[in-house]
Amino acid sequence: MKVKEVMKTEFAQASVPGTRDTVLQIMSDHGKTAIPLVKKDTQELAGMVSRLDLMRKADEDQLALLMDRNPPVISQTNDVEEAVRILLDQGIRRLAVVDSKRRLKGMITVHQIIRKVISVQYVDEPITPFVERQVTAVWENTPLKAAYTIMRLAATDVLPVISEKGDLVGIISVSDIINLSEIVRERRSTSSAASEGTDWSWDATTVLYITTNELQLPDKPVTEVMISGIITTYEQATIGEVTKIMRRHDIDQLPVTTAQGELVGIIRDKNLMKILLQKPP
Repeated sequence: MKVKEVMKTEFAQASVPGTRDTVLQIMSDHGKTAIPLVKKDTQELAGMVSRLDLMRKADEDQLALLMDRNPPVISQTNDVEEAVRILLDQGIRRLAVVDSKRRLKGMITVHQIIRKVISVQYVDEPITPFVERQVTAVWENTPLKAAYTIMRLAATDVLPVISEKGDLVGIISVSDIINLSEIVRERRSTSSAASEGTDWSWDATTVLYITTNELQLPDKPVTEVMISGIITTYEQATIGEVTKIMRRHDIDQLPVTTAQGELVGIIRDKNLMKILLQKPP
């Protein structure tokens, strides 16, 4: 199957030059965490920008300084398997489809591949080989700021939440944290003494006012913002069953439990793509 059979031709995008506020509004309106950026005059792909980029550079406003200028791309005529390799190797969820002049023609995403390929061709295959067994979890009373740090250090975008008894009580993702964050403008002052040769006096001291944008997270424990009443699956489930649950609830991962409710891993939609390459984890 070719990329052109799976890609989306209608999608949210923005133009450069542009600003942070413009992109944030587009992301909010379309419920996206990342969008492609094109040059206004040529529609040539200029880069990609994500809400994570906006978080990492909270003090920057211009898209040209926020975006990834060299995102991976693919052609409409490539096989879907090649798109899967790039998505997995780069650890991304969306890939720009461009023509020979690098003009943006579409987007191919993990979601599209799961919906149009995996859930159709591999309905009865078991999920067992694709379950992640090593999972970083977080205690329900962990401060949100600490949870974000744990997520970053563990290089994961989702954390199962456990009680003090070790029971699975919720889940929190990087998207949840991003949605709770806000950029706050702060103004602070710093003083420098009079220069050499100047008689000392308070009047001779220079006061500088520095204004910066700082990213702030609510001072709350994970339990107040996590998704509780979570949906789970079991180790013997099939790809067809799991993808149906993911589509119905618009989620991209599911905790995997035993019949007794004990957490044993996580199944992610991106891992299911590996069946196209026949490379179970």
